[in-house]
Amino acid sequence: MADYIFNVARVLAQTSGPSRAVDVHAPARVLGVSELSGPVRGTARITRLSDAVLVTGQMRASASVSCARCMDDVEIELAFELDDQFVPRIDPVRGGVVDPGDRWPLDPGHNLDLSQVLAEGAISALPPRVLCAGPCEAPGSGPAASRPAVDPRLAPLERLRRQMLHKSDQSHG
Repeated sequence: MADYIFNVARVLAQTSGPSRAVDVHAPARVLGVSELSGPVRGTARITRLSDAVLVTGQMRASASVSCARCMDDVEIELAFELDDQFVPRIDPVRGGVVDPGDRWPLDPGHNLDLSQVLAEGAISALPPRVLCAGPCEAPGSGPAASRPAVDPRLAPLERLRRQMLHKSDQSHG
């Protein structure tokens, strides 16, 4: 089994309280988060609760994001915590279907798949704005910065504006 999917059938058979630590290693390609440049790694603790399985832990990953000024790629480190509950689809003690509510469901084989939780954690850990460590110039901050860039869709209107201004300058001398 992958290092981000864990079978918790034995944990579900126990009373609340017992826990175990597991190493987590989820490849970036599995999580579907385009900014990730490496796997998500960490240690998670799986604890049996009375009606669920609690997963807590510290995760870390590398990501490649664009600099807010120059748009070059910048490698950053992400860190985030896990604190999520998983419930079986069928109650192992009383039987019957379990409504997960706002908790994550286990699969029918009592496998706890962390891929969605890890993807959400990585996305939420991404900073809204990243800047290069070195000196960089924002697009349009060089010599051409004195005049604003014209959106290509508005270029015909810009030409018309210049023609109109040129004619009005000639008439008012």
